[in-house]
Amino acid sequence: MTTSPEASVPTPAGLPRGQLVFVCVLMLVGVGFLALAGYRAFFPTSAKGESDLGQDVEKYLEGRGYEPLSESLERTISDPAFEPIPTHAPLLLGARAPDFTLDDVGGKPWSLGKTQAEGPIVIVFYLGYDCPHCVGQLKALDKDLAKFSELGARVIAISPDSAEQTKKQFAAFGAFTFPVLSDPGNKVAQAYGVYHPKPGGGEGELRHGTFVVDRKGKIVWINMSEEPFIDNRTLLVEIARAEGRGGKK
Repeated sequence: MTTSPEASVPTPAGLPRGQLVFVCVLMLVGVGFLALAGYRAFFPTSAKGESDLGQDVEKYLEGRGYEPLSESLERTISDPAFEPIPTHAPLLLGARAPDFTLDDVGGKPWSLGKTQAEGPIVIVFYLGYDCPHCVGQLKALDKDLAKFSELGARVIAISPDSAEQTKKQFAAFGAFTFPVLSDPGNKVAQAYGVYHPKPGGGEGELRHGTFVVDRKGKIVWINMSEEPFIDNRTLLVEIARAEGRGGKK
């Protein structure tokens, strides 16, 4: 019986070809496990096998120096030593807030025009739930929401995420206690100047935007920036000014 010359020729490593293939497979598997371990070290996973968004959010807030407001509402809005962050001055400042009706995560429509007479409203445009910094802003607002409610103000958040996407994230990481609305196609964001369509079509640019709207529907304070706005004390002071109480005139 003759053997194939190719089968009898040793590999450069001195091993038969079949054994060398087996060794290579073992090495690739080992490298794969090491890469997975490194990924998990940098991106912890939850029981659901997803990135631990809650941990990322808390680290972000800590890095930005955020702490929940612990003083009474009156001290929060009336301290003469506190300098609120100045408003930005886009064209909408002082104008009537563009009305809209958008669905919340349950598919229920939420209208600005029908609720603004009840009190001031903080409108937050965020990039979506896949942005931990954005979720950090919402988390900070949720932690201080009692102060906004004490002033008679409401908070709403708007993103291009579908209601179904947001509902899934709520199921994984917990919901917020204020309305989170879906703005498909960023039509409302465009009306507020935080979304700029790309000429010729395609995905445009969406920025972080926070607006304070008084009970008459007028925009009295604006922040647009590359980072989410997390100075809730400034928002409360501006709301108090709009309501004619506390803060610097």
